[in-house]
This record gives sequence, C-alpha cells and structure tokens, in this order.
Amino acid sequence: MPLRPPIHRPVGRRDKRERDRDTDRRRDPVIRALYRSARWLAERRLFLARHPLCAECQRRDRLTPANTVDHVVPHRGDPERFWDQDGWQPLCA
Repeated sequence: MPLRPPIHRPVGRRDKRERDRDTDRRRDPVIRALYRSARWLAERRLFLARHPLCAECQRRDRLTPANTVDHVVPHRGDPERFWDQDGWQPLCA
C-alpha cells in the first residue's frame, strides 16, 4: 500500500478546528455554558428545522441549507436577548 505524502502547511497556520477550539476557550464561561446547554441545542435544532435555508443566501437569490443560528443583535451574555428567537437568523457556514 503506498504511503500518502505529508501535507505541507505553512508555519503558524492552523486548521479550522484548532481556530474554533481557541475561540471557544477565550469565550466567557457564562456564554460558553449557554451554548453548551441542552436547552440551546434543542432550541437551535427546532429553529433550523423551521428555517432550513440561509437568510443571507436567500437575499442573494440562492438556496443554501442553514447549519448555524446567528444572533442578529449580539447578546453579550444577556440571557433575555440570548433566548429571544426574534433576534435569531439561520445562516450557512
């Protein structure tokens, strides 16, 4: 079986998983707990089921499935604004 040659990455370049992990570590623990809660995961799943298409792509006349729930107005840890679904929008990655 031939061996696959190593992938060259420039020094200091990290893949998306590493960057996301670093961003999550720097996030405020209170906000991180909100995003990891069972309630958020359930609400997010239901919201994406009700709004399956990316809002930004729809504005550009494209049909792309949404996989992210975005807070239109940043909540900055405010639980009332965090759970207000009127401030959410579905987006694609």
